[in-house]
Amino acid sequence: MELYKISENKKLKIIKPEDFKIEREMQNIVQANVEQLFGDKFLSSEFTVGIYRLDTVAFDEELKSFVILEYKNMTKSSVIDQGYSYLNTLLNHKADFILLYIHFYGVNESESYFDWSQIKVIFVAKGFTQYQKDAVNNPVLPIELYEVNKYTNDYVIVNKIEKDNLGQTAHTHVAAKPKSVQSVKDVSSIALYTEEDHLSNGSEEIRRLYQAFKDAILSWDSTIEVKPVKLYIGFRIHKHNFIDIQIQKKQLKIWINCPEGELDDSLGLARNVKHIGHWGNGDYELVVKDDTNLEYILSLAKKSWRDKEKLG
Repeated sequence: MELYKISENKKLKIIKPEDFKIEREMQNIVQANVEQLFGDKFLSSEFTVGIYRLDTVAFDEELKSFVILEYKNMTKSSVIDQGYSYLNTLLNHKADFILLYIHFYGVNESESYFDWSQIKVIFVAKGFTQYQKDAVNNPVLPIELYEVNKYTNDYVIVNKIEKDNLGQTAHTHVAAKPKSVQSVKDVSSIALYTEEDHLSNGSEEIRRLYQAFKDAILSWDSTIEVKPVKLYIGFRIHKHNFIDIQIQKKQLKIWINCPEGELDDSLGLARNVKHIGHWGNGDYELVVKDDTNLEYILSLAKKSWRDKEKLG
């Protein structure tokens, strides 16, 4: 990828790539921006657990799950073997990660508070081989690749390697692992989820209703991301969810990520769930069975979208 700067006479001037002096420089930049880049909270650097020293440990507050980041300056090593080793280490040393969480947040939580099925490993490097990209090109693998490249004048480009092999659905869990990885815990407890997993819960009519909402929402901004998780499908901008949709057999359950008192719901369709246990983000919940109020509900969601857009 080439980066250009537009000069005063409209000519393009190429911005030259510049190597990170050492691997630690890349790590320092990413760690200082974990929340902006990945939407997670930075917990620790060089975290020693078992026989490993993990470069970065972060926490996904939405999923209540841990994230391990590893920085690579070599393209020959196997991301699959190393990724599974780290996932097994995490599952075998849950207490260490819980203590790390307690130390960071100052709140005591039990093991059941965390979702161990949603943990993942993120590899960060200047580049990956096609072999490495193909190895993780499967939605059921809890391993992600990010390329980070530095340019002159302090420019940095961050590129997520997207997975396009959708041949499997993630609710089947992670079933296979390299034979070379010795483990105590069974990584099949880890699961990633796809839109298809959620769509299978709804009737044909409800699936069409969800598609109508999705098409409208994605038309607002090309950078909106669709993120399926265990209990719902999130729509996010700048790593912040602004609306979450759960597909049920005969209805959609929608959560709008607005704090209590900040949603102008003139029709009174949304229920305040701030003090009620609920799954999605935000304090307002709607149950939708048809498209009667589709445009109105989208107008409510736009309020949350605009608020989250400003956070970028």
